[in-house]
Amino acid sequence: MARLSLYLPPFAGDYAGACSTLFGLDCLIVIVDAGCCTRNYVEYDETRWARRRKSAFSAQLRTLDAVLGDDSRIIAETLEVARELHPAAIALVGTPVPAIVGMDLAGMAYEIEQVSGVPSLGLATSGFETYEQGASLALEALCRRFAVGERSADSLRGGRETACERPVVNVLGMTPHDFASEANMEAVERCLEKAGLEIGFSTARSFSLDDVERAGWADASIVVAWSGVAAAQLLQDRCGVPYLATCPFGDDDCQAIAREVRGEHFRPLWAVIGDGANGPSAAEGESASCNPPVLLVGDQVVMNSLRPHVRARLSWAGIERPVVVGTFFSSERTWAESGDMSFDDECALMAFAESHPGLAVVADPLFTQIPALRDAVFLELPHEAVSGPLFAERLLRYTESETIEALDVFVKRLGR
Repeated sequence: MARLSLYLPPFAGDYAGACSTLFGLDCLIVIVDAGCCTRNYVEYDETRWARRRKSAFSAQLRTLDAVLGDDSRIIAETLEVARELHPAAIALVGTPVPAIVGMDLAGMAYEIEQVSGVPSLGLATSGFETYEQGASLALEALCRRFAVGERSADSLRGGRETACERPVVNVLGMTPHDFASEANMEAVERCLEKAGLEIGFSTARSFSLDDVERAGWADASIVVAWSGVAAAQLLQDRCGVPYLATCPFGDDDCQAIAREVRGEHFRPLWAVIGDGANGPSAAEGESASCNPPVLLVGDQVVMNSLRPHVRARLSWAGIERPVVVGTFFSSERTWAESGDMSFDDECALMAFAESHPGLAVVADPLFTQIPALRDAVFLELPHEAVSGPLFAERLLRYTESETIEALDVFVKRLGR
């Protein structure tokens, strides 16, 4: 009962994150459930599905299937659908029941591939983890299976015919769960392209298995959310593709990322974006402040990338407040600054808010329902993994002026 939420809904599950990662691929997705998880995915967790329906089916798991471990029906029906649809790939995605009874999804996928000849993946999501875990699992599985281990000669650094050729980058971790809308994802990619980069493999758009293969030939990977880290690390270890973990907010950020890619020296993480924000950056100095903090709640990579912009505007306004990142989702300890928080449940967030009167918050609008935050100065930044499509009319596109303008208004309210 310790993790019972009274004010926040259940966050998007790991199976939804896996399905959203595969959305742009011509992939037959079979969600191994009784029907409820599939409904959650298509009606709430994947905002693109209502406009561009994809091949996502429920296995309609029955009690006897689970109790007796009979997977032959699921395999047979998957093969039947594959013969009709001719997909480029097949994915079996797990939910709580197959996780509890120990169904061998990888083995089932292997058998399906042997019979059909279609590349198949068994993704052991459980429904007990949140979206970023499933998205990471699916993205890493794609890269592990299909990304080649050697880069072609004409794709290597220094092998370009002209010095002005556009560097090719993978954009990893971009799904509607963190970017809230297809328009937002497209805006981020346009901004990177405007900065002189060419987008190679990206889950934000339609892609093929050939695109995944060429991910190993890219000049760099841009990890825009935590779910892209495992795949980026794999591509670096296997193919020598370096990566930056940072999410751009505006043209200046995209230009900084492009300079970093062209310079090939790849400083750690959001130091790239920190250069574009002239506010203080030392967390140690902030932690000594007695003023109430500004809390940024969301994906760790996205919020770490937003932090220098908040610091800069606070500095320009003459406001001394520490800026801390808090997340309910997966995070890297080495990426956290002093004072950053990982919240196990909403009670932990409430305790933090109660111990910091005057707290200011950047988070999904649903967080305003938590009593301890109702008096906080709030910047609403919809997070689709938290609130689904509830706040579609309030969406902010990260790389366009509306987000920075909203941030300016937020800081002005803090100065009153």
